[in-house]
Amino acid sequence: MMQLDWIRTFVTLAQLQHFTKTSDYLNLSQPTVSVHIKKLEQTIGAALIYRSSTNQHFELTPAGERVFEQGKKMMELWRTMEQVNQNNQEIQLRIGSTHTVSDVLLPDFVKKIKVLYPQVRLQLMIHNHETIVEALNSKEIDLALVEGTKGLEPFHVEVISRDELRFFASARMKLHSSPFIFREKGSGTREYADDFLRSERIVPVEILEASSHFLIKQLAVRGLGIAFLSSSMVKDEVLQGKLVPIEPYVIHRPFYAVHPENANSISVIKELISLIEPTN
Repeated sequence: MMQLDWIRTFVTLAQLQHFTKTSDYLNLSQPTVSVHIKKLEQTIGAALIYRSSTNQHFELTPAGERVFEQGKKMMELWRTMEQVNQNNQEIQLRIGSTHTVSDVLLPDFVKKIKVLYPQVRLQLMIHNHETIVEALNSKEIDLALVEGTKGLEPFHVEVISRDELRFFASARMKLHSSPFIFREKGSGTREYADDFLRSERIVPVEILEASSHFLIKQLAVRGLGIAFLSSSMVKDEVLQGKLVPIEPYVIHRPFYAVHPENANSISVIKELISLIEPTN
């Protein structure tokens, strides 16, 4: 298991560019510095530095450059966490998320926050896009995770991940002659679906609306129509043959993190956003 001490030693070595200086700065013996670097290399499975004959001067390998950049971020996160713990400061953070982003990203995101920031107290709101935007405007939440951009002009917006939307059904169906099972109006996913139908000039024979992705899946599995969902939500059903994608229709969309520019917890919010891992 990778240890933070190894990361700290490697980042310091990459910054100071000298083993002796690194040893003095960290108050470690030079053999210990070397051991930390070797253990990190063994854990990652790649050489991080090109060593010179003197073993004092060196250059970073391409893998070393990447680990150095990520290591700096890890150390910043750790310093922030230490400051919070030292001050015994409890931070209240209100996060709003649309249903889709909640299902795809939120569980792992919340787990990382609880592990790295034990002093952060979370309050979560899960709703459709329009309601989340209203909560941002009324300052009821500090950070929003959404899949659409409507109404976000006053806020800072950045792409954090990307998602794949498809049409799924229990058997082969044609879009022009089959019922659809969609999220309700005001949902970001519904907005993508409506835009697609307009662009393809498809007039639905029937639309069944549901505010739950789970319910949409179950209705589609039972043959009641074509569902429009994130591919990540129906992996099991597709593997089991309960649902099949309606080819060749694929829509890629970004997920966004949104927050006011002048939020009180802006530094913490930015640190937390960096924890989110892209789905694709």
